[in-house]
Amino acid sequence: MKTFFLNFYRLGTFVLMVVLASSCTKIGNYAEKRADHAAYGNIGAAQQIALGSAVPFSIDDEEAQKLREMLEQDAVAEAADLFSLADTLAIAMANSRSYQTRKESLFIQALNLTEVQKDFNLNYNASAEAGTTFTTYKDGTTETFGDNGVDANARLGVSKLLATGARVSLNFSQNMLNYYTNPDASDANNALTFSIVQPLLNGFGPLVTKEPLRQAERDMVYAVRDFKRYQQDFAIDISSQYYSALRSLDQRNNERKNYESSILNREQSESFAKAGRIADFEAAQARQSELNAADRWTLSRSNYQKALDDYRFTLGLPVDLNVEPDPVELDLLSQRGLVELDITLPEALESAVSNRLDLLNKRQQVEDKERKLEIQRRDFLPNLDVGYSVSKEFDSAAGADVSQNLGVSLDLPFDWTEKRNDYRIAQITYKREKRGMEEDESDVRRSVRDLWRKLERNRSVYNNRLLSVKLSLRRVENTELLLQQGKVLQRDFLDAKDDLLSSKNEATVALVDYTINRLRFWNEIERFEIDPKGMWYEQADGNSEEPVAAP
Repeated sequence: MKTFFLNFYRLGTFVLMVVLASSCTKIGNYAEKRADHAAYGNIGAAQQIALGSAVPFSIDDEEAQKLREMLEQDAVAEAADLFSLADTLAIAMANSRSYQTRKESLFIQALNLTEVQKDFNLNYNASAEAGTTFTTYKDGTTETFGDNGVDANARLGVSKLLATGARVSLNFSQNMLNYYTNPDASDANNALTFSIVQPLLNGFGPLVTKEPLRQAERDMVYAVRDFKRYQQDFAIDISSQYYSALRSLDQRNNERKNYESSILNREQSESFAKAGRIADFEAAQARQSELNAADRWTLSRSNYQKALDDYRFTLGLPVDLNVEPDPVELDLLSQRGLVELDITLPEALESAVSNRLDLLNKRQQVEDKERKLEIQRRDFLPNLDVGYSVSKEFDSAAGADVSQNLGVSLDLPFDWTEKRNDYRIAQITYKREKRGMEEDESDVRRSVRDLWRKLERNRSVYNNRLLSVKLSLRRVENTELLLQQGKVLQRDFLDAKDDLLSSKNEATVALVDYTINRLRFWNEIERFEIDPKGMWYEQADGNSEEPVAAP
C-alpha cells in the first residue's frame, strides 16, 4: 500500500509539472504574439510618418533558415552556384548577421515604446493579500486580530494620466474572507474610491505631461529613418563587395591569359635565340617575364579566393560554400558603360540638404532640445495641485458611508540648485545640437562635392583606359610582328604586353569604382531606392519616373 501511494504521488507530480509546462508555453506563445503585434504596429506607424508609407518589416528568420537548408543541399555539387547581384542582395537581406542584428534593434525599440504608451492608456491593477496578526503575552497566552484571526483582502483599480497632467483613478476593495464565510455581512469593509489630482502650475498641460510619450514616438521615427539609411548603405556595401569579387575574378582571368601568352612568347623567343635571330639575353628576358607572369597569376588567384571568402562571410554563408558571383554581371556592367548623372552639382547639393533622412532627424532633434528647454523653464513654477476624492464604504447593516475630500496643496521649492543646473544644461544642449546640425549639413555638402569629383575622375580614367586598351592591343600586335622581323627588342614587346594587361585591369577598376561611387552619390542626395529584397534602382533621366533596374 505504501508503494502504491508513493507511485501515485510521483505520477501526480509528473502530471502537474507537464500541465504547468504546457501552460507556460501557451502563455509564452500568447505573449510573443501580442508583443509582435504591438511592436510591428509601432514600426508601421513610424514608417508612415518617416517615409510616407509602411514597408514590409519582420525579424522572423524563417526565410534565412530555408535559404541555409537550400544552400546546404547544393553544397555537395561540384560546380559553383553563380549568384546574380539581385540574388546576392536578397540573400544578404535575409541572412546577414549584422543586418538581422540591426532589425532586432529597431524591433526592441518599438517594444520599449509600448511601455511608455502604457502610461498614457488605462492602467488596470489587481491585488490580493491574506495574513494573520497575533500577539503573544508574557503569561503564554496568544491573542489574534482580524476576522477569525485571518485578514484577506482583494483590490481592483484603474487609472489614467490625462493630457492636462491630471491623474484619475478608480479603486474597489473587498474583504474576501467575509465574502465567502459570512454572506450576510459580505458588504462589510468594502469600498469604492474615485480620486483626481490636477496640477495647476508645475506639471500642467500636454507640453509637460505628454513629453515622455512624444519623445519616445519621435525617437521611433528617427530610428526608422536611421534604419532606412542603414538599408541603403548596406545594399551599396553588398554591391561593392559583389563587384569587388568580380573585379578580382577579371584580374585573375587577365593574369591567366597573360601567363599563357608569356609561355608562348618564351618558347618562341628561345627558338629565335637558337636560330640566332635574337640575342640570348632577350630569350632570358622572355623567361623572366614568364616567371613574373606566373607569380602575378598565383597572386591573383589568391586574391580572388580571399575576395570570395569575404563575399560569403558578408552574406552570412559558410566561407567554404561553393558559391560565386556571376561573371555575366560584370559583362552587363561593361555593356552598359558609364551611366551619366542627370543632375547638376548645385541641384545635388540642394537635394542632399533638403531630403537627407539623417538631416531631417537632426533638425527635429534640435526641435526636441528647444522643447525640453521650455519644459525646464516651466519647472521653476511651484507645485500647486488641486485634488478631489470620493469614497463609498459599504456595510449591509449600517448602509453606505460616503466621504469626500477636496483639497489644495502648495509646495514652494527654495532649493533650486538641481533645477537651475538642469535649465542651464538644457540651454547648452540646445546650442550644441544646433551646432551639430550645422556641422552635419556642411559635412553632407562636402561629401557630395567629393563624390562629384570622384565620379569625374573615375569617368576620365575609365575612358582613358578603354582607349589605352585599344592602343596597347594594337601596339602588342605591331611589336610582335616587328620582333619576328628583328626590328625591335624583346623588351619592347614585353613592355607592350604589360601596358595592355595594366590597362585592362585599370579599366575594370575604374568602371566598378564609378558604379559604386555613383550609387553612393545617389544615396548621398537621398535619391537611392531599394526594393524589399535590396535591389537598387535609379532614374533613367531627370524627366522619367521609370526606375531602371541595376545590372
